[in-house]
Amino acid sequence: MKTFEYLVTIKSHTMKALLIIVLVSIVSFKTLGQCNAFFPLKENVRYEYEMFDKKEKMTFKMSHTLKNVSGSGDNMTATLAQDIYDPKKDDKLSSSELNWKCENGTLHFDMKSMTMMMDNGQEMNMGETGMSVDVTGDQLDLPTELTVGQTMKDATYNIKMAMGTMTLMNRTYTIKDRKVESQENLTTPAGTFDCYKVTFVTADNKGNTTKSAMWYAKDAGLIKSENYKDDGKLITRQLLVKIVK
Repeated sequence: MKTFEYLVTIKSHTMKALLIIVLVSIVSFKTLGQCNAFFPLKENVRYEYEMFDKKEKMTFKMSHTLKNVSGSGDNMTATLAQDIYDPKKDDKLSSSELNWKCENGTLHFDMKSMTMMMDNGQEMNMGETGMSVDVTGDQLDLPTELTVGQTMKDATYNIKMAMGTMTLMNRTYTIKDRKVESQENLTTPAGTFDCYKVTFVTADNKGNTTKSAMWYAKDAGLIKSENYKDDGKLITRQLLVKIVK
């Protein structure tokens, strides 16, 4: 019955489903030969996030651990282990591993790092529902230096979601209008950070759009992210709460 209930919800809300880019922030102290100033790659660094919905209710916790770091200087690779937990019981809901690459100071994010969210801010647990998700397309890039007013490359990707032989969603998205809007200080449970605020628009081939903002700090990665409807109303918020080195 649980799988059936999920399926009904997904079918009724597919047009409203929000695909949130949960860009993993690799946190570390400065080391010689780091490739990207915002995301220095160092073995076994762990950083923890909390996700909130539009009513400021915590929907889940996330833990990201950097593993299998190799290379040096301007060419490095790593594996990012992502675990998602129930906010009340701390039970693990899902786990995944993502491949990351840094070349000549630019960090390339695998689009498979996205977490599927419904419009109420709840994560969709694909393993529990028996669904499969296939993500293909461009990588999302982040340069090693940011300045206010700077623009960055767009990215286009496709997501196909299926259950058995049934296709539940097959949609193309474009991340566009990426720009560094401002530089500001943010304080979270993890500390106080000097951040660059990057904004962008995500549009799909059905005419739906969402707006997002992400705050990056050097040597600490992603500090906060927010996602909004077209009218500016908050949908979800992600916050860095702890760094373990």
